[in-house]
This record gives sequence, C-alpha cells and structure tokens, in this order.
Amino acid sequence: MAVNIKRISVLQTGKFLALIYGMLGLIYIPFLLFGSIVGVDAGMHIAELLFLVILYPIIGFVSGVIFAALYKLVANYIGGIEMTLESEYLSTSLDTVRSQST
Repeated sequence: MAVNIKRISVLQTGKFLALIYGMLGLIYIPFLLFGSIVGVDAGMHIAELLFLVILYPIIGFVSGVIFAALYKLVANYIGGIEMTLESEYLSTSLDTVRSQST
C-alpha cells in the first residue's frame, strides 16, 4: 500500500527533535568529560558541558520546526515523501471486512 506524506506537524516535529537531541547531548557528556580529563580538550569545563546539554535540545527544536515548515512548502509543489507500507494485520482486517460486506 503506497502512502504519501502530505503534511508534517511543525510543533510536534520540533518537540520530537528537541527530545532526540537532548538525549544525544546526555550521551555525549561522558565522552566529553573523558576527553577533557585526558587532555584532548583541556579547556572544556563542566559549565560548558551543561551549556551544550541545554543547547542541543534548542538546536533540535529549531531545526525540527524549520524542517517541517520547509517540508510543507515543498510538498505542496512536488508532492510529499512516498512510502510503501505493508501490514499483515491491516490486510487481514480489510479482507475480513470485504468478505463480510459481500
């Protein structure tokens, strides 16, 4: 079954990417701390790391909002992203409905 994504919610996309970027920021902390202890980036302090953890979700939100807004504009002109979905449950349910209606 082919579907076409015509619209992406701007605010929901921003919130989703803010959460993803925030989790990535938390994953990066141990590596950045280790790097600053070993001396790879000796100038990085804990306050700077916390600033990055706060900044990552903000960047995620802003980029998500920009992406969704641009997607809406482009999808109006050339169409949205086309995907083919297959669901065994969905096709079984549709077959059941079709057989009951005949």
